[in-house]
Amino acid sequence: MKIISVLIIGKSDYLKVFRFLKHYHMTIDIIDEYDGRNLDYNLIVTSNTFLDSISKYDGLIFNVSLDSNGFSVRKNLVNLVLNFKYNNDDELIQLFINNPKWNFYYDSLEKSKVKFIYELLSTCNSYYKICSKEIKFHKIE
Repeated sequence: MKIISVLIIGKSDYLKVFRFLKHYHMTIDIIDEYDGRNLDYNLIVTSNTFLDSISKYDGLIFNVSLDSNGFSVRKNLVNLVLNFKYNNDDELIQLFINNPKWNFYYDSLEKSKVKFIYELLSTCNSYYKICSKEIKFHKIE
């Protein structure tokens, strides 16, 4: 199995919670803001705040937010809304792990990226990193 490399960019707890997806076949780097490094990753998890700084990256991006305002329509980017109501980090982690369904909103997404997302979440489910592997894709119109 190929090693998956993930970069998480941002300080928000709801971004850093993606570190809990890590398993034997995945490496995860976490930085507070883009530092000019080579973006040789299979996936970047970030928010609208950092999209401009990684504009040259053409790989898969999870644009994560807590509400559905400001979806990006960039190619190979999926918007993921974590509409969790939480009071502390432990509660956020449990909501993330037990999320019943993953809803991705996109404008233009290569089929290989869709397949990658399915495989990623299925693998994370098989390693008990998340409970749900129900995935829905919604085209932004």
